[in-house]
This record gives sequence, structure tokens and C-alpha cells, in this order.
Amino acid sequence: MNIVAILANGVGSRFGSNVPKQFHKINGKMVIEYVIESILEGKKVDKIVVATNVEANSVYLADICEQNNIDLIEGGSTRNRTLRNVLNYIDSRYDCKKLIVCDAVRPMITGVLMDKYFELLDSCDAVVTAQKITDSLGCYDFQKVNRERYYLMQSPEGFDFKLLNDSFDSESELTEVTQQLPEESRIELCFDFNNNFKLTYPADLKYLEALIKDRENHVEVDNILNNVVRLKKYLAKYYPKEAREWVNTLKSEIPSLLKKWQIDEYKVIKTSHFGIIFIAHSIKYGKCVLKIIPPFIGRYEQECSCYRSLNASFMCELLDFDDSCSALLMEYCYEADEPDKETVVSFFDKVLHGAVNKYSDMEASGFHNYSDILHHKLNENSFDYEHEKIMLYVNKAVKLYDDTFKEQDSVLIHGDLHSYNIMSKNNQLVAIDPIGYIAPIEIDIARFIGTELTDGNGDISRNYKLLLEQFSSIADTERLKKACFIDMVFRLHNSLFENENYDLTDKWLNVLSQIA
Repeated sequence: MNIVAILANGVGSRFGSNVPKQFHKINGKMVIEYVIESILEGKKVDKIVVATNVEANSVYLADICEQNNIDLIEGGSTRNRTLRNVLNYIDSRYDCKKLIVCDAVRPMITGVLMDKYFELLDSCDAVVTAQKITDSLGCYDFQKVNRERYYLMQSPEGFDFKLLNDSFDSESELTEVTQQLPEESRIELCFDFNNNFKLTYPADLKYLEALIKDRENHVEVDNILNNVVRLKKYLAKYYPKEAREWVNTLKSEIPSLLKKWQIDEYKVIKTSHFGIIFIAHSIKYGKCVLKIIPPFIGRYEQECSCYRSLNASFMCELLDFDDSCSALLMEYCYEADEPDKETVVSFFDKVLHGAVNKYSDMEASGFHNYSDILHHKLNENSFDYEHEKIMLYVNKAVKLYDDTFKEQDSVLIHGDLHSYNIMSKNNQLVAIDPIGYIAPIEIDIARFIGTELTDGNGDISRNYKLLLEQFSSIADTERLKKACFIDMVFRLHNSLFENENYDLTDKWLNVLSQIA
């Protein structure tokens, strides 16, 4: 068991206040709250114990400890005696293997640091936060002092619990705990945590406030972008100037969005192509998905409108949106575990019925017209790869579309309803990431079938027939076949410009050769 102990029994004699410094508020939160919140972010933390004067300080700590299942125990008259109380308490109640000791007045610690120290304790007996000495050192007898021989020792400190419990003497004059460990102990010095500010004097409050504000507003945009390689390459190729300007705006927009939607934790999805996607946790909404779309690629307005226009029976819920940042906040849905055929058909039945909702000319004007895009592909022919074969397919698809589907057949559809955009919520399938096409209703099913064929194994022709049969109860098979061919050609042409190589293009050519 990994336990973190917070020593919070100090009265702050140098602070000059009736309120102990760990309970002073910065930006509406107590200093110790920042410490607790940071520790709770650690993935390897199993338990937190706070040692303080319980009778005097329960008014500050009772609620936060109860809400986060934190043990609140009595401290001692000195720091060492407080630590001994902690050790005795843990030893009598928990099977603790590793212990990290933190001060209640060092709020710049992080959950990442906790996890790092617990990991280091796998191969050593103790971990100490250390700082190099940058100022000159003097000696009262005026002897020369070489500062390179010395370093500062700070908390947090991590220990093998049994070793510390057996070695620690609370009445020792040694206040640095590691100095009480056996000489042969393996002690790791950690010099990486440089911003370990300790609140000591009233004047420190303003400085600490600035540090906390900077941390909360600081987002490593470069690190985020380094995690979305596909997006970066796509933007660099097609929108180099706009992308550079957009990146500069993200430095202020991302912190603003995190604050607006009370997001306290997030992880970047590395495979995102047309935007930056975060799996996040919001204090207000719970687990959610934040999606920031480059405003110049022509996808945000349509996607946002789709979430608000398409039938809620098959769509993921849009929690909120921000037009100024081209950002969407959606409920979190889980990946669907290989749903059976009946479930898939039932889901697409909802899609078909949801798509036929009427829309006004004004509403439709912001969506992509599938017919216009398809016809435009006749002019997008400045490529060399399999040019003749692909343009023959494009010409055939355009003619087939014009012969089969008339303007009055078009409705607002999701537009990208392949299996990767079908998720699960409350044991029901829901759709995410709509494009928003004004198109024949069959295109949504055709998009699903196409992806199944390019991703699947085995006999393509046979699998195609089985998929057509699967949907025969809710869609006209002949119209669906034509929609499948048209949309596969549509995506074949797209693959020439959306990918780094022609692997996907080859897949589409292979599928088309077997179903055409």
C-alpha cells in the first residue's frame, strides 16, 4: 500500500497570524487544499493521512477529509513527534510498503511527483527532494566553504515504510529524517522538482498566489501538439500559415476552455486527425470529451450544428460549445464491444428515422452538400497515383448519383457513420463526430459498410453481400448498393489527399474492384 502523509500541525510562529499558514486562502482555496488536490491526482496513491491538531483545526479540514476519504489524526508538539504519530497510526491500521511525507505549506507539488517517488522507491530506500545551492555560503569562523559539496534537503520525502518505522527516533536532535536511516541505506536525491516553494512569511502569499495562478493557466501547448502528429502534418501540408496563427491562439484559448468547463484532468488522443481531442474530467460535467477544431478547415460549424440538429435518440450529447474557440464539449461514451448484427441494424433504424427530420433552407445552408462535393471531384484531378483508374471511378460515381438520387431525396445525415464513430452509452449505441451532409439517406449505411470491408478479412465480395442482406430489412438493397459504390469512390478520392501514403487508397481500389 502506498500512503502519503501531510504534516499540518504547525502553528506558523514566523507567519504572524492567528490562523495557521496552511489554512490561509489563495484564490479562494486553502494552501493545504492545493496540496491535497495535487496528491489526489497521483495514480499510485492509495491513502492520504493528515496529521494536525484535530480539535483546533477540524473546522478547516473535516469536510475535505470526509469528501476524499482522508484520515485525520492528531499531530505532536514537534515535527518529529508528529511524524512518529503518523508512523504509529499507519503501522497499526495499514499494510504500508511505501510512505511519502509532505508539508502542508508546499502547494506546488504534483500528482506526477508522487507517482515518480513511489516508482523510485522500487529500487531505493528513500527519496529526497534536493535543491542545488546557487548562492555563496559563509561560515561564522570565516573558513572557506565549497558550496558544491552541499545541497538543500526538502520535503516531500519518500521512504520504505518498514525501514523508516524501525529507524526513526522522534526525540532525536536530527530534523532531517533520512539522516536517521542506517548508513548503508540507498538514498535517491531528486533535483528535478525546482519550484518547491514553501509558505513561511506573510509576504510570501502574493508570490505564491502568482505561482499558483501561473500553474493553473499554464498549458504546454507544444507538448499537446506533439501528441497530435496526424493533425500537425495535415495542417502543415494544407494550411501552413493558418496553422501557425492558430497555434498562437491556443496558448490562451486552451487554458480559457479548461477554466470555463472546470476541467481538472485531461489526456490528449494521439490519433486525432481534424482537431485536438482530449479525454477529460470536468468538475461540473464529470467525464467528458473536449474537441478543439481548427476554425479554418470548415468542420466546426457543421459538426456543432449536427449535434444540435440530429435526433438525440442516436447521437452523443453535446454538453456545451464555444464558437470563439471552435470547441465542443461532449459527454464521454465508451467504445462499443463488437455489437451483434441485430443491435447494429436497430441502431441504424434510429439513424434513418432521425435523419429524415425536415430542415429549413437556412439550417441547410451551413451543411456540406454531398452532391456538390462529389461533382467537384471531377475537377480535383491534379494527382499522379493511379490517375486514370481513379478518375474513371469518379466519372462513373457521378453519373450513377445523378441517375439514381435526386435533390429531393437528400436529407441531413451524420455523414461519417463508420464503426469508429459508433460508441456505447448506457448499453445503447450512439454516434459521435458527425460531418453533416445533405445527402441521400442511404449514405450513412454505405459509410459503415465501406469501413467494414476495408478493415475486414476474408472474401470481400461475400462479406459485401452479407452486409447488404444485414440491412435489407430497413433499406432498399438496390439503392444501398449504388450508395455504397458512390461513397466508396468518394472516400477513395479523399484518401489521396488525407493520408501520408497510398495504403488506404490501395485498399479502396481493391474493394471497388471486387464489388463493382
